[in-house]
Amino acid sequence: MTHIYSDTFFDYIDQGARRSAQALISLLNGWVAPDSVLDLGCGRGVWLDEWRAAGTARVLGVDGDYVNRDTLAIHQNSFRAADLTRPLVLEDRFDLAQSLEVGEHLPEAASDVLVDSLCAGADRVLFSAAVIGQGGEFHVNEQPLSFWQEKFTARGYRAYDCLRPHLQDNSDVEPWYRYNAVFYANEVGARGLPIEVTRHALAPGEKIRDAGDLAWSLRKAVVARLPQQIVTRIAQIRAGRIAARALQMQEQAG
Repeated sequence: MTHIYSDTFFDYIDQGARRSAQALISLLNGWVAPDSVLDLGCGRGVWLDEWRAAGTARVLGVDGDYVNRDTLAIHQNSFRAADLTRPLVLEDRFDLAQSLEVGEHLPEAASDVLVDSLCAGADRVLFSAAVIGQGGEFHVNEQPLSFWQEKFTARGYRAYDCLRPHLQDNSDVEPWYRYNAVFYANEVGARGLPIEVTRHALAPGEKIRDAGDLAWSLRKAVVARLPQQIVTRIAQIRAGRIAARALQMQEQAG
């Protein structure tokens, strides 16, 4: 990867990630209850920390070597530094692999590598990635959700749109998770799935649709017309302000 993500970036991401993780994990854990979870592009491991709190025994987070180990929300032994644009070699498989809002940060040429690594990690996958016009820091690969669906389908993984109907009105969940999160499973992973999941299986050839309310749709329409450099700069300024405000509130509370 050519872009280095700072502590400020992760300070910002962590603000909404933990709230979002608590809501989404509470929902998904009731259906699949994974004993082990792999997270590609884990950042500081906030999502994995919430999986552990929900009862998952073994977690492994993978992200760039730029992640400050002293700020990890998980044990350092549960973190592995790797370049996600290259194939990931794993010693064993997990009950669930996830990658949340990471694919847009990788070059389009690395999209297949990311999906291959997820499929090598588990028979069940939780996935989300930024759609066109979503905007954010160094978003070089925003794609329709169907772009990723086609890649999973080619590897024998079926899409289950079981999360978004429950999350679409939950303001505790950041919109990029609320509108983009899709569950995938191959033939092995589909065994034992409850009706709450299987009734949302997409039919062969049916494309998953991008979602969002009016405000989200208008935002995407505007951002999609801006140069990437401007979008990245706006995202960096916004992240810095939110992270600074959160730090100030923590200091006042302490």
